[in-house]
Amino acid sequence: MSNLFTELKRRNVFRVAAAYAAIGWLLAEIGGLLFATFEAPGWVMKVYTTLIILGFPLALFLAWAFELTPEGIKREHEVDRSESVTQRTGQKLNTIMFAAIAIAIAFLFFDRFGGQQPEQPEKSESPVAETQDQTVSIAVLPFINMSSDPEQEYFSDGISEEILNQLVRVEGLSVASRTSAFAFKGQGLGLDEIARELGVDYILEGSVRKDGDNIRITAQLIDASTDRHLWSATYDRELTGIFAIQDEISVSIVEALRTTLGIDIQKTTSTRVPTTNMDAYEAFLKARELFLSRDALALRQSLEIYQQAIDRDPGFARAYEGLAAVYAVIPSYTPEGYARIDFDEAAEKVIPAARKALELDATLAMPHATMGEVYSWSSDFETALKELDTAIKLDRRESTFWMWRGMQMAELGYLEEALKYYREAYRLAPDVGINSDHFGSTLLNLGRFEEAYPYLSKSIDSGRKTYSILFFHNLHNGDFLNARLDAMRRFGGHEMLQYLMPVFEGQHEASERQELINRFWEKLKLLRPDDRQTYDNPLFTGAMGDFDRATEIFYQNPGWRTRIWNPALAEYRSSAQFKGYVRQTRMEAYWRKHGWPDFCRPLGDDDFECD
Repeated sequence: MSNLFTELKRRNVFRVAAAYAAIGWLLAEIGGLLFATFEAPGWVMKVYTTLIILGFPLALFLAWAFELTPEGIKREHEVDRSESVTQRTGQKLNTIMFAAIAIAIAFLFFDRFGGQQPEQPEKSESPVAETQDQTVSIAVLPFINMSSDPEQEYFSDGISEEILNQLVRVEGLSVASRTSAFAFKGQGLGLDEIARELGVDYILEGSVRKDGDNIRITAQLIDASTDRHLWSATYDRELTGIFAIQDEISVSIVEALRTTLGIDIQKTTSTRVPTTNMDAYEAFLKARELFLSRDALALRQSLEIYQQAIDRDPGFARAYEGLAAVYAVIPSYTPEGYARIDFDEAAEKVIPAARKALELDATLAMPHATMGEVYSWSSDFETALKELDTAIKLDRRESTFWMWRGMQMAELGYLEEALKYYREAYRLAPDVGINSDHFGSTLLNLGRFEEAYPYLSKSIDSGRKTYSILFFHNLHNGDFLNARLDAMRRFGGHEMLQYLMPVFEGQHEASERQELINRFWEKLKLLRPDDRQTYDNPLFTGAMGDFDRATEIFYQNPGWRTRIWNPALAEYRSSAQFKGYVRQTRMEAYWRKHGWPDFCRPLGDDDFECD
């Protein structure tokens, strides 16, 4: 037996076995990555792996029976022992084996961590779970505008969204969000690719042709897995019948799914006719499309057009709802050449418009949500949360409501609770940048950076200015190289970096650091106003020690308040300015009534401290 072991060793059989295992592992890693990239069927990987396994005994047999010599491959018994080069061959096999292992580890690391994307949040124990029992999924793609006027595209998009809103109300049917579905507009992808990206079973697509008061709508329902048309129809109507067409399409889709596929879902209910004035309805569709763009100038135009819809039909509830929604977000957007609408002015517009919308149609959810936002601006947290909870109860599938509810919890410091709402907002609309931004930022504030990074990265990809959060995170960890890169992306990479980075790099006495900060502020005054504005946010000013300015911004702009728990503001949270802010906004009173947030604790009956 010992002779056999010695001979196996001499013929490099063991080394061939180890080298083959390493190379096989490498090939399996490469194959898995490539097959996933090109979306090969599952059986391809199985056959590929089987061939690798079958090659193992063949490699051992060849190692036993043959030897690689300078003259080529020879049968082992034909080689003179004195001329054998198996030792040198063994050294080469060792090199091959270690190289294959190193490359395989690199591939494994890339596969696990490279280009990491946020996972879909797991099912939570919050009320969110009630929305996750859907079994059939569908996406409504934006209908193609076939009208001669390209500017009529808002109308075809609006029709698509109205049908989507109808289907959302069907129990047993999961509908991809408008933001997710419309993100594929104009990309030229196949329906199977879109369905895969959205994770849906069926696709509804169509076209709209509007000619004066006449309209033609063509729609078709497609099984994404087979590319089979389950149902299609064309509707030629007068424009006054648009709501009936939306009903017909929604009912037909549900019937097609129920009868053709035997899927047990409830019938859809008829749309409540929102207005009999078609000019008002067209204005409403156009204003809503401008609102959804979140462009500063488009929001101002949206205000004007929503008002036109109201002027044409004073009983149009959804026009009032839209007007309230625009005013609820517009303080954060100021187009060039326009005066800023501040939060106080916006609040005076939101409340009357939202209440009028509810007076006309008590089933609407958005007015409650917009009032919730406004009440939070004035620190009426009890009423704000009540209104947002009502909005969620009326429409559990609108991601904005969950996101705003999470922002309320985050502002008050209940970060773990906020995650439940952010998680659901992200599940409902993963392609909305603000959802991934707040979800990732809250995870980072809780010290869970590895979980946070994919969401923060995705928010950057969607256009959110999240680099400042990464900048301060890297500073905190002493990663000054990446902090500098983040600063260049966020602050424009101009000459101020040579005065900014020394504040944080290296160990400084308090007086020396203050001198560096003072030098930075002096240099900043020399910049154009637009460049200075980039640095005028509470996260930056607070981290730089200007606690008065940070507090002033928190008062002026409630949109910044969720950032107050960022690690970069730990020193600020120990300041007198922070305590004054917390007391002035009645946050301390809320904590004492409802429980202390994650980073704070009471110090007797009249004081507290926060980390």
